Amino acid sequence: MLADRKVLVFRDQDLFATSIRGILKVFGTPVKEDMVVDGNHPPEVGAIHTRSNEQQQINFWHMDHSFRELPTRVLSLYAKILPPVGGDTLFTSLAAAYDALSDELKERIERLHCYHRVTTTQNTKRRHTKEEAEAMENAPPVVHPLVPAIRRMAGGTCSSTYRSIAAASSNFQRRKATSCCVNCIVTPEPEFHFRLTWRPNTVVVWENNHTLHYPVSDYFPHERKLWRGVIKATEADRPRAAGPHGRI
Repeated sequence: MLADRKVLVFRDQDLFATSIRGILKVFGTPVKEDMVVDGNHPPEVGAIHTRSNEQQQINFWHMDHSFRELPTRVLSLYAKILPPVGGDTLFTSLAAAYDALSDELKERIERLHCYHRVTTTQNTKRRHTKEEAEAMENAPPVVHPLVPAIRRMAGGTCSSTYRSIAAASSNFQRRKATSCCVNCIVTPEPEFHFRLTWRPNTVVVWENNHTLHYPVSDYFPHERKLWRGVIKATEADRPRAAGPHGRI
């Protein structure tokens, strides 16, 4: 079902952190979180915590961990503390965006590759020392195909600043093939995404390498805490270039 829907939402799940780890095991092997872990929680369940005196700065379309050789395939969030209003998360299907392209454009972009590298964000400072963050930013970029043939789906992603595979349509003519629209400002069309309005005890699981997500920063000065889990990427998740029109 996850491969077909890309995002699964489960409402009214009153869970402990150990229960979250159990849910993650349905989709693969949970890994130790690089986010802050709350006290007495298993290491596989981290916390994305925006405190009441903070402004959430991650306010853009992105994929998690695309700068890795093996990008994370599945992630999960669980709503623990929510603002009285706002703080929604948008998800967009890269598969749907790709399928909507013309056959001509699919053929023109199927051999393109993209550079992925770490972008320092609000959460980077919570995960790494200043020296570690600088080393990651200065590391050589990882190269992935723009249209990878991963498992059952033909969609793909570009760099961490890439907004949508559909952006290739309006930017292809004025970019060289190797640049891959890394500075695109085009956002996904509304028919390709949905907006998740969080409620307490909501669990969401998404196929990270086939979607983008956008955490909306519109709830300052309120607090928000989500527990996060990550599934270990395997060699089967390595992006491979697709053949004609997304086929292997």
